[in-house]
Amino acid sequence: MIDFLLTHWGETSAFLVAVMGLLKVIQQKRKKKIINLKVIDLANHDVFDTLNRVVYEVKVQRYYTHGEYDRVKTRMCLDFTKSKSYHCSKRMKSVLDIKNIDSMNSEELRVIITELQNEMHSDYITAIKRLWLSKGIKEEEVDYVIFLFEKFRFDVVSAFSHRINAIFGSSFHTSNFEKILAIFDMWAMGIDLLPRDMHTTFENLNGIFKDIKY
Repeated sequence: MIDFLLTHWGETSAFLVAVMGLLKVIQQKRKKKIINLKVIDLANHDVFDTLNRVVYEVKVQRYYTHGEYDRVKTRMCLDFTKSKSYHCSKRMKSVLDIKNIDSMNSEELRVIITELQNEMHSDYITAIKRLWLSKGIKEEEVDYVIFLFEKFRFDVVSAFSHRINAIFGSSFHTSNFEKILAIFDMWAMGIDLLPRDMHTTFENLNGIFKDIKY
C-alpha cells in the first residue's frame, strides 16, 4: 500500500486536492444558500404545525374528579390551549411582516423579539381570563388556574428568555434569518411540552368547577 502511494503520489495528491476543492465549493454554495434565505421563507416553519397539533393532543385528554369524568375541567383545559395556540401563532406570524427585518440591527431585533414574546403571553392570558370570567368562574379561581399553569411553565419561559439572548449573542447565527430560524426552532420545542404542562396544571385542580354551567 505504501509503495503504491509513493509510486502514484502525484495522482493521489491531485485527487485529494480535487476532492478538497469540491468540498469547499459545496460548502460555499450551502453557505450562500443560507445567506440568501429571507425571514419570510420561514412562513412554512413547523412551529405553526406544532401549534395546531398540540390543540388536538390536548383535545383527547380527559380529566376526572374523585374518579368521575369532569367535563368542565376538560373543556377549560382545551379552551386554554386553543387560546394559547391562536395568539402565539398570530404573534409569531407577525415576525414575518416586520419591515426590513433581514437588514435590521441585531440588537434592535433582539428587543423586538423579547417584547413580542412578552406580548404573546399577555395576549393569551387576557383572552382566556375574559372567557372564563364570562362563564361565571370567580376571578380568584381564574387567577389560581393561571398561577398554576405559569408555575409549571416557568422553567420553559425562563429558558426561552435565556436562549433568545444567547442566540443574538452567538457568532454562529450570522444573519437575521439564522437568528429567527433558531428562535422558531426553540419556540416549537417549547410548544411540544405544552400538553404536558396543561395536563400537570389541570390534574392539580380539585372539583371546584365540576358543577358550573360552562
